[in-house]
Amino acid sequence: MEEIFGAWCVALSLAFIWPQVWRAVRHDTSHGISPFALMHGLVGSALWFSYGVIQSDVAVWFSNTSFIIAQSIIISVVYRHGHIPRTVLIRVAAAVIIVPLAFTQLPSSPVGFIAIAISGSSIFPQLIHVIKTENLHGISLASYAMTIISCSSWLAYGFVVSDPLISAQNFVTVPAFIYMFVKAWQWRVANNEPLFRAAKSVTA
Repeated sequence: MEEIFGAWCVALSLAFIWPQVWRAVRHDTSHGISPFALMHGLVGSALWFSYGVIQSDVAVWFSNTSFIIAQSIIISVVYRHGHIPRTVLIRVAAAVIIVPLAFTQLPSSPVGFIAIAISGSSIFPQLIHVIKTENLHGISLASYAMTIISCSSWLAYGFVVSDPLISAQNFVTVPAFIYMFVKAWQWRVANNEPLFRAAKSVTA
């Protein structure tokens, strides 16, 4: 049961971010995407990667490897649009390299708590950005829907493997993404934008 559920969670985690990557790259847009949230989340994933390595939990470290790659692609689009200073980008890249090297030498519990604090709080900059931003063209509804399912699955997975640290942040992440999904959906409807099929490119 644990192995099957873990495989399901990994599959979702490998898949959920890629529709967002496609939308950002294909339509060359960063509307509705918080640069700070992207970088915040990247460091959070580096911490979860470290936690997965310490715990020898392939489901955790492998899924976060995929997320780091995908998030880096989205960040490259946002950077190209001039929304991220080069010095900040270099510092974040350094952090993503240094964090696993340093934190995999520590006990799992403090790393898990730090991962929850950093990764869990990364949702708030994006949530605030969505609340304040009028143009949500850059948000992928497919990606957000899959994120809701993925986070709900990880929440349950934490209980399956008796690891509440895995579940914890998803109690906040799931309702936050539901709100953002609904608002992005409403924006698409109000602006006569296609919901799940290809949309016209909008310059960021």
